[in-house]
Amino acid sequence: MRSSYGELSKCYAHAFCRRCDELGCEKLSLGASGKCSIHGGTLHCDLTSGKKLGIGERGRRHTHRRGRRCDELGCEKLSRGISGKCVAHGGGRRCSEVGCEKLIKGAGGKCIAHGGGQRCNELDCVKVSRGMNGKCIAHGGGRRCSEVGCEKLSKGASGKCIAHGGGQRCREQDCEKFSAGAGGKCVAHGGGRRCDVLGCEKLSAGTGGKCLAHGGGRRCDELDCEKLSVGAGSKCIAHGGGQRCSELDCDKGRQGPSGKCAAHGGGRHCKEEGCNKFSQGAGGKCKAHGGGRRCDEPGCDKSSKGAGRKCCAHGGGRRCDEPDCEKLSKGSNGKCIAHGGGRRCN
Repeated sequence: MRSSYGELSKCYAHAFCRRCDELGCEKLSLGASGKCSIHGGTLHCDLTSGKKLGIGERGRRHTHRRGRRCDELGCEKLSRGISGKCVAHGGGRRCSEVGCEKLIKGAGGKCIAHGGGQRCNELDCVKVSRGMNGKCIAHGGGRRCSEVGCEKLSKGASGKCIAHGGGQRCREQDCEKFSAGAGGKCVAHGGGRRCDVLGCEKLSAGTGGKCLAHGGGRRCDELDCEKLSVGAGSKCIAHGGGQRCSELDCDKGRQGPSGKCAAHGGGRHCKEEGCNKFSQGAGGKCKAHGGGRRCDEPGCDKSSKGAGRKCCAHGGGRRCDEPDCEKLSKGSNGKCIAHGGGRRCN
């Protein structure tokens, strides 16, 4: 239950408190001006053009050096909690679970992954709620795009989804992709956090600063298992992680929004009539019907193999580890069939 204020016993969301004087604005007024922050209410920074809120002494904004700063040498971020450090350097309250360094959410003393924060109020849903309606994103929580008929999540202050122009865009000329990280560039132009391993340009995954290939991301907690964990638990799909197929007595991992595994019709299928193969890439078609990445050699329409953009005939795919051997490797040992690769008779 929310706290009530004043004689009318109504919370902030139910309009007891003073509202902005601007016509049609329902936001709370701040300070003696009778206006909300957008319409000029409360203190404003004396080092800007008067549009940004002032915080702390003399009404200066955090970015203009008011507020406590991190004690780490050369760090200008705001400190959190009594430690005198910013979040990146260990400041703020941490999850009470053993070995967990994430920030806590809510009053329970735990991070979101370990049960902290408010949960969706839909029956049997344990996802984190977003926004004021108490629901997770899947059940309608969070801010939605302001375009008529669009139910996607809005990004940034524009109130629109990425498809309708919301969010920050890459600052490279003629690039309309979404920017990633603090650099203002999309992933293709170098945005986002990169792997710490020397010479690796892949995106880092998780908090370790490494890409998936170099050990980044959450791993399965089963002994001697190095696969990625899936879902809210700490296990890979082979050891029970992730959501399971809704068919009776089926323990396979579910694919797509249908709630079923691939064998029972789950996952995205080719949109060509009469084709039940899985779709590849963003085109919604299987490889046989043109889906997936294609070889970038002129006039070649075959599927690309491996991390490059070439088919096997033009040098794509993994090659045999043996010196001077250009054949394709088979299996996990990095060798072609002639040099012992592939599965053998048992």
